[in-house]
Amino acid sequence: EADASALMLTTPVPVAELPGFADGMVSVQDLGAQWAAVLLDATSGMHVLDACAAPGGKTGHLLERADLDLVALDNDAGRLRRVEENLDRLGLARLPGASIRLLAEDAGKPSLWWDKKPFDRILLDAPCTASGVVRRHPDGKWLKRAEDMQHLAREQSRLLEALWPLLKSGGKMLYATCSLFKTENTEQVAAFLARHPDARSEPIAMPGAREGQFIPGPDTDGFFYARLLKT
Repeated sequence: EADASALMLTTPVPVAELPGFADGMVSVQDLGAQWAAVLLDATSGMHVLDACAAPGGKTGHLLERADLDLVALDNDAGRLRRVEENLDRLGLARLPGASIRLLAEDAGKPSLWWDKKPFDRILLDAPCTASGVVRRHPDGKWLKRAEDMQHLAREQSRLLEALWPLLKSGGKMLYATCSLFKTENTEQVAAFLARHPDARSEPIAMPGAREGQFIPGPDTDGFFYARLLKT
C-alpha cells in the first residue's frame, strides 16, 4: 500500500455514505494517486508548492502527513474553491503548525505569484490526456483528439521549465501524470534531464509499478511518477 493509513473497500458505496466522511475522517483517492504524498517526502517545516492542486486530494494528504509551509495553485478559481472545501472538510485549513496559501494563478508564470522564497519540494501533477483513468471515465477515449497529446506535452514542458528555477539546491520535484503515454511520461522526463545538467532522476520503488508507471488494474488507475533532485 502507498500509505499505512490506506483502506480498500470490499463494496463500493456513495462517498457521502462513508462513515466519517462529512467529518473529515476519511478521503477517497485512487491507490496510484496516494503515492504522491509519500514520494514527495515532505517533512514538517518545509516550504512546499502544490503546483496544480485542484481538487485537493493530494494537497490534503500532504498536510495530513506533515506541518508544511504550503502554497497550492490552480489556474481555475472555481476548481481552487474545491481545494478550499476539501481542506475545510478535513479540518486542515487552519492547522496550528502549518501555513497554507491558496492562489488562483498559472504555475507556469511565477513572476505573477512567487515571493522569491525557494521551495524544498514541488509537486507538479501536470495536465495530461488522463489516459490512465479510462476505466472510470471511458468517455475520455472519445473526448480526446490526436493533437491534444502534443498540446499537453508542450504544456507539461512549459510547467517543468517554469518551476525548476523555484526549487532550492538539494530540493526535489515530483512530476506526476495520470497518463500511460511515453510522450507525457518517460520521454518528457528524459528531455527535461537532457536540458538540465543540475537535475537527476531518483529511483523510486512502488509495488505494482515499473519505471514509475502504474498500468490500470482492479486496484489502481494508470499513473506515472518521476522524482527529480536538484543537484
